[in-house]
Amino acid sequence: MKTWSLMAAGLAALALSACDAVRYPGDGGERPRPPATDDPNAPPPPPPTEPVLDPYGTGETGEDPEAETPDEAPGSTDVSDPVSDPEPETPADPPETDPEPEQEIDPVFSFYAPGQLLPGSGTGAPDQIVHAPDIVFPIRTAPAYLQSMVWNFGGGIGGGDECDARNFDYPWRDNFCETRSSNRNSPLCPVSRIHQGQDIRVGTARECEILRGTAEDDRMLHEVVAVEDGSIYEIGTYTVKLRAGGRIYRYMHMNMDALQVDEGDEVQAGDVIGYVSKDFGGTPTTFHLHFEIIQNTAEHGWVHVPPYLSLVAAYERREEGPGEEIQQTVSTASAPMFPPDGMEIIE
Repeated sequence: MKTWSLMAAGLAALALSACDAVRYPGDGGERPRPPATDDPNAPPPPPPTEPVLDPYGTGETGEDPEAETPDEAPGSTDVSDPVSDPEPETPADPPETDPEPEQEIDPVFSFYAPGQLLPGSGTGAPDQIVHAPDIVFPIRTAPAYLQSMVWNFGGGIGGGDECDARNFDYPWRDNFCETRSSNRNSPLCPVSRIHQGQDIRVGTARECEILRGTAEDDRMLHEVVAVEDGSIYEIGTYTVKLRAGGRIYRYMHMNMDALQVDEGDEVQAGDVIGYVSKDFGGTPTTFHLHFEIIQNTAEHGWVHVPPYLSLVAAYERREEGPGEEIQQTVSTASAPMFPPDGMEIIE
């Protein structure tokens, strides 16, 4: 019996020494042991107040990953969650740039204001509008100069020669309502016995000389065109009338032997109807085109209206550039000057 007791004690000692040699995974040394006490009835030590850091060497804290934190209510969303879509950034405003200045276009011709007749030639109509806003200019390609054919050079009262180079220059001048010997009138003119259209000189001084040296029937240097789609309404001794809707356009002094239209013909805007000349039934005049607009108005019925501003707008379109209105430097308050005794100015 004594021998078995000694053998049992030896085995117990070997078991305890084997337990001291056990290592836990990740444990770098001996496991901590509670402090020794001599009182076998002493209570066990209290649990640690802080979580045990990585008791098994796994890098975990030992806390339950499913546990909710006291500050986080169930169902709440963490705004810092990286999975959530971030707020889109407001794009920065593009840098401000100064607007480019508008490019100024040089005028291609100049003109006096409507109603500013040549001093002494009559009293014009200053309050004018564009009565025919879409017309084609009646001269196809040649340069044109709106002015008086009576009071300028070569016009009888003006004296001199019709081919004077000073006649072929800007600015333009209105001569609707210009004084005449006839009884022609318009309710839009402030006086009676007036010129009912606008005179248009064409070409250059040199071309004027060429026309003068050409036989009357062969004067076909400058083309005259229809200003609107319409029909040739009437052909007279020295007139051609084009009817287009609520207007009648009257052309005068073309080469009547070289007309390109007959009465009743339908024409399109821009079609050639004749050539600039000076046909006047035997009465002398200058090389030019006399152009009228007769319009059916609600107030006056069929009346002559000022063509000046309509021709300004049409010339700007033809020349693809603006006209420049300039100030007249002399007074237009002169009393109308009637032709000398025995001189009759019809057109």
